[in-house]
Amino acid sequence: MKFKKSISFLAAFSSFAAFSGSGSAIADDIAKFYKDKQVSIVVAARAGGGHHKYSLFIARYMKKHMPGNPTFITQNMGGAGGTKAANYLYNRAAKDGTAIGILLSDTPFASRMRTTGVKYVANKFHYLGGVDKPQGAFVVLKRSGIKTMEDAKKKSVVFASTGKGSQTYILPKLSNAMIGTKFKIVTGYRGMAGVYKALDGKEADGFQSGWSSVQLIRPHWLADGRVVVLAANSLSPLKDAPNAPTFRDLVKNPLDRKIVELISNNDIIGRAWIAPPGIPAARLKALRTAFKNMAEDPEAIAAAKKRKMDWNFVDWKPQQKHAAHITNADDNLFKRVRALINQK
Repeated sequence: MKFKKSISFLAAFSSFAAFSGSGSAIADDIAKFYKDKQVSIVVAARAGGGHHKYSLFIARYMKKHMPGNPTFITQNMGGAGGTKAANYLYNRAAKDGTAIGILLSDTPFASRMRTTGVKYVANKFHYLGGVDKPQGAFVVLKRSGIKTMEDAKKKSVVFASTGKGSQTYILPKLSNAMIGTKFKIVTGYRGMAGVYKALDGKEADGFQSGWSSVQLIRPHWLADGRVVVLAANSLSPLKDAPNAPTFRDLVKNPLDRKIVELISNNDIIGRAWIAPPGIPAARLKALRTAFKNMAEDPEAIAAAKKRKMDWNFVDWKPQQKHAAHITNADDNLFKRVRALINQK
C-alpha cells in the first residue's frame, strides 16, 4: 500500500515538475524571441493627439515588463476615421507579436457603419487592455455663447471634425437628427491635433471627442475656464462635469436610445491596445500580462499622475466582449444610423 502511494506521489511530482519546466521553457522562448526586437505600436491617429501621447508614454514601461525587453516604437497611421490603421493591423501587420496597435474607440462601431473600405472584423482583434476609459463629450468654448444642448437647438455652432467615419462627425450629426441641435460640422481636419488648432484659430467653436484629451492637450483651456461641456457621450456623467447630462438621457426615441447606448459604451474600448489576429497564443498571453503589469507599475502610475493623465487599468475581457457585442448587433441599428446621417 505504501509502495503504491509512493508511486502515485512520484508520478504527481513528476507531472508537476514537467508542467513547471514547460512553463519555464515557454517563458524562456518568449524572452529569447523578443530580445533585441522592436515592437511597433500602430496608432490610428496622427501625432499630437491623446492616443499618440499615451502610446509614447506606455512604450517605456512595456519595454520594462515585456520578457526580453524589446523596444516599443510608435507608428502613426491616421486616416479614414481609424479604418486605415485597423485594415493594416488586421491584414498586413506582422502576426508574430512584433506589432500591436491602438485604435479609435469607435473603430468597432465604424466596422458596422461603413459599407465599403472595411477589411477587418472588430472582435477578431485580440484586446490587450487599457489604462483609462476616455468618455466622450460634446464640448464648446465659452465664446460660442452656447451653454447647454437646449441652446444648441436654437443657435448654430461650428464643430470641427476629422472625417465622416469618426465620432467627431457621427455624434454631432446624430445629435442634430435625434434631438434637434444645430451643429454645423466641418470635416477634413488632420487628427485631433488639427481639431484643436481649428478651435485655436477660431475656425470652429466646438467638437465631440474624448474628454480626457482636453486635459492632456489643452490644459490651459480648463485652467482659464474656457470650456463648456454640453453633454457626455457616455453611460455615466463626467466626473469633471457631473451636472452635464448624458446624450443618452436626452434621446427619447427607443430605437435611437439603443443606438446611443451602443456608442456610449465605447469608453470601454476607449484607449484599447490590441494585437492582430493570428498572433501565437503564448506571445499574446505575454503581451496581456506585460500590459497589466505596466498599467499597475507604481512608477508608471506616479509618472502619469505627474503628467495629469487619467490612469486606471482596464482589463482586456470587457473590451473583447464589447467588440463582440457591436460585431453581432442587429443590423437594423446601423441602417437607422446611416439613414440619420445620410450615409449610403
